[in-house]
Amino acid sequence: MISKIIARVVIGAIWVFSSASNAHLMVAEHGTLNFDDSGAYMVISVPALSFSEADLDNSGSLSVSEFKAKKDQIILAILDKVWMTQNERKKPLQGIMVSPQVAHHGNRDHIDQIVVMGKFIDVDHKQNLMFHSSLFGSDGEQKLAITAKFKRLGIKQKFVLTPQQINAKVF
Repeated sequence: MISKIIARVVIGAIWVFSSASNAHLMVAEHGTLNFDDSGAYMVISVPALSFSEADLDNSGSLSVSEFKAKKDQIILAILDKVWMTQNERKKPLQGIMVSPQVAHHGNRDHIDQIVVMGKFIDVDHKQNLMFHSSLFGSDGEQKLAITAKFKRLGIKQKFVLTPQQINAKVF
């Protein structure tokens, strides 16, 4: 009897976690900046073709194998294109992690979005803080909608970056 209950719990857990693995970490072309006293944690989802140099076969899309082959160059591009400034001093993103998000339909080897995670260390939300990102795909209509929060202080801000407006004041 107990073994049947354990088996059902295990099967249920496998079902729940396997179905969750197909979910995206972040809505496409959106992001968050979550502040605490040590800095700001960032999560953004950008089009895979924000990294067109990783499209090795020039197919106009990014495959999982191309992502794996060019992951280091993708991280270097993120360091070059995403940062914060505080009183005009550049603050780089640290501890960068990237997660490719495959298409929900069509070719499962085709990456639609890349989720970028990292932290800005020692940024003070009260001192002339700007967020910069120029990670956009080839479509000039694209945007990156960011929600910045400092939960402990109860402050929240939303802003949108575009290829024409690549930075915004935070708080």
